[in-house]
Amino acid sequence: MATVGARETPMYASISSAAEDFRSTRRQMLIHAGAVLAAPALITGARAANEQLVLASYGGTTETFMRTEVIPGFEKETGIKVVYAVGTALSNYSRVLATRRRPEIDLYWANDLSHLAGKQQDLYLKLDPELVPNLKNVYPLARDADGIGVMSNISGCGLQYNPQKFAEAGFAPPTSWLDLWDHKFKGRVAIYSIGVLFSQDFLAMMTRVFGGNEGDISVAIRKIRELRDSGNVVAFANSPAEMDNIMTQGQAWVNYNAQTRALALMQNGSPLKYVQPKEGGTLFSVIFDAVKGSPNPIAAQKFINYMLKEDIQSATAEKIGYAPVNMNAKVPAVFADVMPRNEATLRTFVQLDRATMNRDLENWTEVWNREIETRRR
Repeated sequence: MATVGARETPMYASISSAAEDFRSTRRQMLIHAGAVLAAPALITGARAANEQLVLASYGGTTETFMRTEVIPGFEKETGIKVVYAVGTALSNYSRVLATRRRPEIDLYWANDLSHLAGKQQDLYLKLDPELVPNLKNVYPLARDADGIGVMSNISGCGLQYNPQKFAEAGFAPPTSWLDLWDHKFKGRVAIYSIGVLFSQDFLAMMTRVFGGNEGDISVAIRKIRELRDSGNVVAFANSPAEMDNIMTQGQAWVNYNAQTRALALMQNGSPLKYVQPKEGGTLFSVIFDAVKGSPNPIAAQKFINYMLKEDIQSATAEKIGYAPVNMNAKVPAVFADVMPRNEATLRTFVQLDRATMNRDLENWTEVWNREIETRRR
């Protein structure tokens, strides 16, 4: 197995990084793509063998997992060598877009935003069920309506809290998004800045909780401004790592966070807990997209099929905290209360209008920065 690119951040941070820069206008996408074209060749010597594929994926814990527990088995089973190109969701998308006339990447591990953008740009293949027979074993939710790509794993965004601090104060665990507005949490709530995907999901979800929709965020902006002005918000985090510190050091007792982030911390011994709000957690996913016109579309789809296998899906849930889409895969017992494990629990997640979010993200950012962050008391 070869590697291309420098080490990057874990998948959950990659999604955040992508969302931070993902102002989905065509002009800005082309700027990113132009930067890639201007750079030296990104994939060097990747086509030395006939049977191989270039996989554009993530760094950190995801890279470690893929290198040690997925790729060796795939290479042994199929004889196909994998070239692992490391980047964020956005930087890898830019590579795919920049090289569309002569693709270098066979398979791209996208997120909701870059999957949608790539479909609009006609960058991805429709999958062949003969090459990806495990498609029949995934939840209907995981299948693209047009057959282009497939969700490989899912996660969500809900509430994270410090049970020790709650117990000391005599507080019950949070159960609702509305708990963030409870006066007893004055000076105890942390929220993300808008550049982090989790905050974009929070904003979208609050439009629904307060009776609106993603097409009009005014009610959510007003309510979040009230949350800030109430004195409940003690900190704005600009990154997941910063939020980890705020929560683990006890500066804040409750926040919203990605399920994957929270579960990874729990696995590493963090005392923080994660709960699914009764109104539902937001759903987001990572998606395998085979690149149209790439040198090895068959190998790419074989890899997708391998990643959808029951045992690989279970291992992915255990090691990097992303819930399986294979209906027969097992969820780790330690995560059984918070990780979706069947169609019933999947229905507790809310699918946001990603198309509208993607279209309006630049405006959302401007409004949030003007109304929420630059007008802090």
